[in-house]
Amino acid sequence: MTADILREKFLAFFKARKHKIIDSDSLVPKDDPTVLFTPAGMNQFKKEFLGFDSGFKRASTSQRCLRTDDLDKVGKTSVHHTFFEMLGNFSFGDYFKKEAISWAWEFLTGELKISADKLWVSVYQDDDEAYDIWKDIVPVNKIIRLGDKDNFWPAEAKTKGPNGPCGPCSEIFFDFGKDVGCKKPDCTPACDCGRFAEIWNLVFTQFNRKADGSLEPLPNKNIDTGMGLERLAAVMQGVKSNFETELFQPIIKEIIRGQSPSGTVPEKKILYAIADHVRAVVFSIYDGILPSNEGRGYVVRKIIRKAILHLNSLGVKEPFLYRLVAIAADVMRKPYPELVKQREDIARVVLAEEKNFIYALGSSEELFKSKFAEFIKKPDAEAVGNTAFLLHDTYGIPLDLTKEWLDKHKISFSQKVFEQAMEEQKARSKSASAMKGDVFGAKALDIKVKETNFVGYKGNAAEAKILAILENGKEVNEISSGDALQIVLDQTPFYAEAGGQVGDSGELINGKNVFEVLDTKKIDNVILHIGRARSGNFKKGDKIVAKINVGRRLNIARNHTATHILQASLREVLGSHVQQQGSLVSAEKLRFDFTHFKGLSTEEIARVEELANSYILKKYAVASKEMALKDAKKLGALAFFEEKYGENVRLVQIGNISKELCGGTHLTNIKQIGLIKIISESSVASGIRRIEAVTAKFAEQFVKEQEQKAVEESKKRSRLEELKAQEKKRSAEINNLLPAKSLELSEKSVTLNGMKAVFSVEDNLDMNALRLLADMIKGKLNQAVIALGSQDGSRACLVIGLTADLCAKGLSAKNIILQVAPLIGGSGGGREDFAQAGGSAPENFALVFDKIKDIIIKL
Repeated sequence: MTADILREKFLAFFKARKHKIIDSDSLVPKDDPTVLFTPAGMNQFKKEFLGFDSGFKRASTSQRCLRTDDLDKVGKTSVHHTFFEMLGNFSFGDYFKKEAISWAWEFLTGELKISADKLWVSVYQDDDEAYDIWKDIVPVNKIIRLGDKDNFWPAEAKTKGPNGPCGPCSEIFFDFGKDVGCKKPDCTPACDCGRFAEIWNLVFTQFNRKADGSLEPLPNKNIDTGMGLERLAAVMQGVKSNFETELFQPIIKEIIRGQSPSGTVPEKKILYAIADHVRAVVFSIYDGILPSNEGRGYVVRKIIRKAILHLNSLGVKEPFLYRLVAIAADVMRKPYPELVKQREDIARVVLAEEKNFIYALGSSEELFKSKFAEFIKKPDAEAVGNTAFLLHDTYGIPLDLTKEWLDKHKISFSQKVFEQAMEEQKARSKSASAMKGDVFGAKALDIKVKETNFVGYKGNAAEAKILAILENGKEVNEISSGDALQIVLDQTPFYAEAGGQVGDSGELINGKNVFEVLDTKKIDNVILHIGRARSGNFKKGDKIVAKINVGRRLNIARNHTATHILQASLREVLGSHVQQQGSLVSAEKLRFDFTHFKGLSTEEIARVEELANSYILKKYAVASKEMALKDAKKLGALAFFEEKYGENVRLVQIGNISKELCGGTHLTNIKQIGLIKIISESSVASGIRRIEAVTAKFAEQFVKEQEQKAVEESKKRSRLEELKAQEKKRSAEINNLLPAKSLELSEKSVTLNGMKAVFSVEDNLDMNALRLLADMIKGKLNQAVIALGSQDGSRACLVIGLTADLCAKGLSAKNIILQVAPLIGGSGGGREDFAQAGGSAPENFALVFDKIKDIIIKL
């Protein structure tokens, strides 16, 4: 029974039991700062677990998950993975232990026909309720009681935290048989010998752990179950390792085919690790997590590099991992058909990472020199240990390669420091997959209002009733002044900040009483009007008129519609791999982040802008329509990866050029944009570009400023060209005078110690002119020393030239300049026959010439 069939059977089973089937959430947790990646099926239901009404009490999913705490175990065991799918059924204050247990048993033994003799169960040591339910289903000798670590969720929450909802759990195990593992007659699932595989965990969330460590019963008890699809597939296919299922075997076979032609089959643990890692990388990039040096992107880069090092150990020295992307995508094509469409783009990202890392490995010699050279003369084993860890963690350089280089150069190394740094990093990595702080960490409004009805798509004003007033976060009945105020209405035309679009501003009016709305935000389904009471007072229950700032809303709508047009233009010019990664839509400008692998050329930017404005000239209508998510996807609507969509969505369509899922406010016709002008293009992260643009009057103002700037720059260029022409003319005039001046100075030469010497300070000559003049004089004299100075503002210029016959006798202009340059407050250098210096004391030329005369006489 394939994984695809198991997934379908599981969801169909719980759908028949009135569970709402919810699509898998992204690997990027939504509004959840407690985790770096989505680690379990329950994460997307945190609000429902807290009591928020989403319109359903039962749900079931097949959630894609990613955990990094088991990274070093991947490949070494048959069941550990970074990326995996978790099948789950959930109850939010509806059914509890009896139903959860009976349905789990029914699915495994009835639907999947797993022999009851092959199944064992565990319960929490103090959970007699679960034990009593199970003993009516399973022989008591197949029920074991386990403690906090194994059968309480979160692990050890009962004694150590974290705070929040928690409870006992019950696990179902598959028995591979007495001939597997330790083979002891008293072996039970408590033994980790490999005989038993946990396939389903049923969590009974019935307590709330308080700050003092006490457990109080929850008013609404919840069910949260999780079953690894990969483990279930292994059981149903009669194999002992998840990696022997059809989820991994096509990838593994390709690795064997593509590895170095040694004719031997690589170690299974290496094959398994590579197969696991490529799945994790493919789905991470699919969910918009691109390799980078921080956050989630850093983890993805680390996983890619681990896979490359495994391939390297097989003798694969060229990029290869990217070739596995298409196979991994094809394996998952049924549940994720969009993945197949993106496989080439994903492979391109992986290939770029492979090339960069393989190059880094090839140039490791230079890297080692730059990092460890200082320790050759100044040994510091601890610092070397930390640096070795840095190379391993940041660059992915294997420790063996580093130690080989260190041994070769006799540099001492602390293994203890390295291992300590590794343990600290593992703890950080584990915390990235584990929940921190309170279990759910959600910040809800402490008011009874559940929802604000948004009516802003159809109008700019609406009559409304004040349902709640908050001052400094606390509910009050009346306000007359103050700045930190929030008002909640039963309905509102004010759009709350979401999807990159800023919140509306405007006024709430009740006669002469005016509340100025400076911003609008949303918590769950409640819209908060944030601002200050400008005049009069407001109290709970008041009837008011809510009016948005129409002009500002129009500018925001222009920029939001323009964002859709720009995405369509970018996809047309650059390719369909362009996907939105973030945005900011304000009244003044728009910012759009998107996937692309290099900076846009000037020509590409111009083409995108030209295409966008050509669309505007066609005056396409903008239409929006509510529809089912599946129907919108069938129409080819684009979705923003960070948004969480419900069953029904709003489709915004612009003519035949753009279809996007969007809840923002838009124009009715794109002709209202007027003009789009791209003002910048830059990099945000590896593989993510950003463009900023302005529209309408802001675009016209930008163009005007650019034109004015161009005029100013043109004037500056003209002035510079004029100055250059004047300088060129002046230089030509001076150069015309140099031959006569060289003759004049050569005739005025004096004889010192049998040598000719020329000393002169010439006004208005730069260093180049002095050099030319010195060369001309040298051409007219034998055995001559020429020293010329000039003042350029407050700067002194000095040149010294020697004829070739003096150089042949061992004299050096360079040596002379080094002795006299300090006298003019500077330094100099040059060749044996010519040297020059600059300084800050032109008044000291007489001292320089006296010094040179002294040098000549002493010769």
